[in-house]
Amino acid sequence: MKFKKMRGVKKPEEEQGLIFYTCRNYHKQPHHIRRKIDDLCITQGGDKAEALREWLITGCDVIYVSQKHHWSESALYAARRRFFNAW
Repeated sequence: MKFKKMRGVKKPEEEQGLIFYTCRNYHKQPHHIRRKIDDLCITQGGDKAEALREWLITGCDVIYVSQKHHWSESALYAARRRFFNAW
């Protein structure tokens, strides 16, 4: 999945891109950034935080992640929007 500016996120495209690529390079990030990503996934994803985390850091298809974790696509999109706004 390539980066595309998200509507509904109250951040400029450059900042959205920074967040997007920071998540994609999760394993290369320092501990405090990985912790921030994990904490935001928990607060914004609730009981499905692992689904949100997997989608953000791996780039797997949203349909695959939603079916694997039994969560609707629209709920994943909403959680991602909250994640980006909370960053």
